[in-house]
Amino acid sequence: MSSNTQVRRLLIAISFILSSQVLHASGVAVSGEYIVKFKPQVNSVRMSGKGGVAGMAAANKLAVDKGARIVSALKGVAVQRKFESVGMMHISDVTATNLESLKANPEVEFIEPNFILSLDPDYKQNAEPVVSQMGAPAGASDTYSQSFAPVQVTESWQFEKEPASATKTIVAVIDTGLDINHAVFKQSGAVYQNLAEVNGITGVDDDGNGYVDDKNGWNFVDNSPSMYDDADHGTHVAGIVVGAGQDIFQVPVRESKVRIMPLKFLDGNGSGTTANAINAIYYAVANGAKVINNSWGGPSYSRSLHDAYAYAYTQDVVIVTAAGNSNQNLNYTPMYPAALDTPNNIAVGSSTSTDRRSSFSNYSSSLVHVFAPGSSIMSTIPGSHCSDPNNLNYYCLTSLSGTSMASPFVAGMAALARRESPQLSAYQIRGVIMSAIDVSPYLNGYSQTAGRVNALKVIQIAQAQVSTMAWSPDYSPVYKSEASSNAAGSGSGGGAAGGCGMVKALADEMQQGPPSGGQMAQTLAIVLMMWLPLAMAYRLRQKQLQPAKSLRKYERFSVAKDVMIQIGDQVVNAASQTLAVGGLSFKSDQTFAKGQKIKLKISDVHEEIEGEIVWSTELNSFGVKFLNITDSLKSQVQGLTQGLVPT
Repeated sequence: MSSNTQVRRLLIAISFILSSQVLHASGVAVSGEYIVKFKPQVNSVRMSGKGGVAGMAAANKLAVDKGARIVSALKGVAVQRKFESVGMMHISDVTATNLESLKANPEVEFIEPNFILSLDPDYKQNAEPVVSQMGAPAGASDTYSQSFAPVQVTESWQFEKEPASATKTIVAVIDTGLDINHAVFKQSGAVYQNLAEVNGITGVDDDGNGYVDDKNGWNFVDNSPSMYDDADHGTHVAGIVVGAGQDIFQVPVRESKVRIMPLKFLDGNGSGTTANAINAIYYAVANGAKVINNSWGGPSYSRSLHDAYAYAYTQDVVIVTAAGNSNQNLNYTPMYPAALDTPNNIAVGSSTSTDRRSSFSNYSSSLVHVFAPGSSIMSTIPGSHCSDPNNLNYYCLTSLSGTSMASPFVAGMAALARRESPQLSAYQIRGVIMSAIDVSPYLNGYSQTAGRVNALKVIQIAQAQVSTMAWSPDYSPVYKSEASSNAAGSGSGGGAAGGCGMVKALADEMQQGPPSGGQMAQTLAIVLMMWLPLAMAYRLRQKQLQPAKSLRKYERFSVAKDVMIQIGDQVVNAASQTLAVGGLSFKSDQTFAKGQKIKLKISDVHEEIEGEIVWSTELNSFGVKFLNITDSLKSQVQGLTQGLVPT
């Protein structure tokens, strides 16, 4: 092999690597469509005397009204949807000239492409619709057989509130739709009902929410009230949510403990847009959903989607998000919205029945929160996709694998936790989920908790907090402006095709034959020009990802929790000032000696901790070092401090 050939192949390899990184970052968007946010008209609202949440909503509505006038002045631009509560607008038919005009307008806070989001293309691997005779006869003991992982689902049911004694949490399944006539959903009463529309007049927007006849949810693909599932995925996901609280294979079907609000934004090919995704999120929040399941994603960071998650957090809504099926570390190849840092987001990886990471599952020690069963999960699919001679679809089921299946299990458990302790905030519910895990050595390093969710622990921890007051930390989004601006520079609908033209041209040239000496020098120069900035950026990124050096082994956070301190037979009540995995600080009028051994009970931490007084001051402020730091304690403290900025 000649040296020229070796160099040429090396250059092609380098070009391919660089190209793949650029293409991954660029994403794919709908041609000519954008999401634009206008600056809130705060001063105008202040003059009216409004403040707080209502004041901001009014300021955003005024911003959209002003934005509509700005857009109407641009020739040919169409407004697809207004998001008045957050000051955003979905627009289409935007030319390059109009785009530059909007970017330059001082009233525009940001503008970004309408990115395409999707299901993982391999989610149907080895999946064939079957008519399965798994249902037990009426009166037999209910069992959990959707997964054979040791999640203790059946054991949890005996401790849960009866259906008549608890409010049913509404879970919005934002997906490919739902077969609302499937026996599992219809006969269990699991499908959400908008009573104003159910009891209203056909063809009239009876509740005035902007959607006509949205009796059970909405189809954002066709802009209609029919949420038919033409991809199986949404119905399968919904069956997993319901199945967290009951045996969905039991005949007759038991009454559901949750409500499913089906919101279709993905088409039959599993593809949808960011505009429709955020539309669905805002709909879910406005219409009473307290848990949202998102089993989809994409590589492009979207500020509008980030804002939708943040808005849901302000409205106390838990969002459970699939981590993705690319076998990638999200620290380096993030998938959105799983990688969003809002305190209400629970990113879920997929585990096997033996508590190992599923081979396809994405992972991250910082961005993935928990794992849940996602390999070979049996659940419902639309009845029309099964041949049932008895015209019944109790058993219209199939087995699918993916983080898409792991996420709804956690969403179902979050809904059941809220059912037990409805006063808990979305942030606290995430803490319950992250505390209720079984640690597995095979999951170490793959998530924050290194564990798989345990249903029985979820219910027990939620019930132990029935008297806990709601609390949520403040959250201010840190936007990835560089990602938005990089992607927004292209108005092309084929974001991946846009890519790096220089790399593509180089690869094309290299494949035409061995280069001459002059061509070789020119090629090397081009590669170096491309490689050096990327290498510097990579080095900077690696440096940013490295933890900062600190004298403390564990980061501390400002957290106020009730603390019960036991010294022999004496009990002292106090409140923490700071909390870390390794200890806490508190103030007390009681005198403590340095080195004194104590025992502690911290509210929302469900185990007794042995500690040692490690410092004190004349201000009666004390520090405690934990002496028995278990994996469970680590995960519980991490759950309480997730989303907070270290002190």
